[in-house]
Amino acid sequence: MLSEQIVSVLRSVITDKNDVVPLHEPIFQGNEWAYVKECLDTTFVSSVGKFVDRFEKDLVEFTGAGYAVAVTNGTAALQIALKLAGVQAQDEVLVPSLTFIATANAVSYLGAFPHLIDSEENTLGVSATSLKEHLNFIGEIRSGQCFNKKRVIELVQSFLCIPLAIPSISTDCSQWLKITIL
Repeated sequence: MLSEQIVSVLRSVITDKNDVVPLHEPIFQGNEWAYVKECLDTTFVSSVGKFVDRFEKDLVEFTGAGYAVAVTNGTAALQIALKLAGVQAQDEVLVPSLTFIATANAVSYLGAFPHLIDSEENTLGVSATSLKEHLNFIGEIRSGQCFNKKRVIELVQSFLCIPLAIPSISTDCSQWLKITIL
């Protein structure tokens, strides 16, 4: 079974062989505790403050983008991306079947309807074959594992220039086709 294979591979590289396989375990190697304490001391622990401003500035410099806006979470980022792509109430938006609820929630918050489409067994991402039957789509990168984006983008472009949102919160600046994914 695929899920057992994934857990087996994870356990082979994790040094602590206890029963817990953490999805995202923080690693503090420098000033992180001091920065967290400074945020708490100044009460800037959410969406404003010098660290947020610095993050946005650094992200613009790193990516070469014209601007960057930090938001409170991935759901908010997806909702903004969908709104900018023109998704409106009563629209139908396809989302991968293997996802966090945030993906479908972002669609629902706009009054649109999320529809699940099949995921590929080998990538755990959206199936390009299933996509052929649909019109709107949110591609998602699961824990840094990219789906077959080249094929998916070709399919999307073959349909009336449909917007494609690809949230990649968990990629940690991965690269795909020489494009930095954030």
